[in-house]
Amino acid sequence: MSNNDHLVALIYLKNKVHKWKNLALLFGVFALIVLFKAIFGNNLTSNAIESDYIADIKIEGIIFENEFRSEVLAELAADKSVKAVIVNINSPGGGIVGSEMLFNELRAIATNKPIVVVMESLAASGGYMAAIASDHIIAYNGTLTGSVGVLMESPEVTDLAQKLGVKFNTYKSSPLKGAPSMFEKSSPAVDRVIRDSISDSYQFFSGLVKERRGDRLNPKFINESLDGRVFTGRQALAVGLIDEIGSKDSALTYLETKKIDTKKLPVHKIEIIEKENKILDRFFGLIPFFNGAQSKNSQHKLMAVMQ
Repeated sequence: MSNNDHLVALIYLKNKVHKWKNLALLFGVFALIVLFKAIFGNNLTSNAIESDYIADIKIEGIIFENEFRSEVLAELAADKSVKAVIVNINSPGGGIVGSEMLFNELRAIATNKPIVVVMESLAASGGYMAAIASDHIIAYNGTLTGSVGVLMESPEVTDLAQKLGVKFNTYKSSPLKGAPSMFEKSSPAVDRVIRDSISDSYQFFSGLVKERRGDRLNPKFINESLDGRVFTGRQALAVGLIDEIGSKDSALTYLETKKIDTKKLPVHKIEIIEKENKILDRFFGLIPFFNGAQSKNSQHKLMAVMQ
C-alpha cells in the first residue's frame, strides 16, 4: 500500500470519527432536552397567566397538610381571571386534618366560581372528601371511590420483644398517656378512648357527605354508602356518591351549563405541588425502583388516616 493510500485511509477514518462524535453530541443534547421536559414539564402558574382561563389542577397521592398547596388554592380563589376549576383526583386518601383542610380550600374556591371534579383511577376516603367540595362529581366506570370512614392502625411488638428477651419500661403520668403504644399491650380503657376518637371523626366525615350530597344520595343505600366500603364508578352513581360517568370532556360540558364559555376560555394546568418536590417526584418517577420505593415508604408512615 502506497503512502497516498495510507493518507486516504486516515482521512476516511478521521471523517468517520468526527461523524460519530457529532451524532453522539446531538444524541446527548436531545437526551438532556427530554430529561429537562420530563422533570420540569410545561406547567404554568397562575402568576404567568394574564387573560381569563379555566384552571386545571390535580390532587394525587396521599393527602397531608401542604402549605404550598394551600397558598396556590387561595390564589385561585382570589384570582378573578380564573373563571372555573377542574379538579382531577387520583388519591387513596390521607390524614384526617389534611383532607379537611383541602376540602375547605376547595369550598373557598367554589363560593365564587364553579368547580367540577373528575375522578381518575382512585378517589377514596380523603380523596372522596376532597371531591364533595364540588357541586358536580364525574367518575369513570372503573374508578374506585367511596371508602367513607376512619382507620387507625397501631403495631404492637411486646410478644416479639419478650421472645428476644427485650423489656420496655414506660413511665407516665396516667395510663392513657401515649396510648396506644407499640411497646405496650392495649387495654379496654385504651380501646374505648381510641374508638371514641374514631367514632367522632367518622361522624364528621359521614355528616359532611350527607350535607354535601343531600337528596342526591339514594335513600335505599344510605347505610351502604357510608359504611366504609369501596365502590366502582358505576356503583357510586347508583348510590348517589357521584353525579355522572364521563371524562374531562364531560367536565367541560358541565361548565357550559354554568355559563362558562369553554370554547373561548383556555384550560391551563396549575401545579399545586411545590416545584422542588415535583422535580424529585418526576425524576425518581422515571426510575421504576424509586417510584415503587417512594409509594411503599409513604404507606408505612401512614398510621391514622381517612378510610
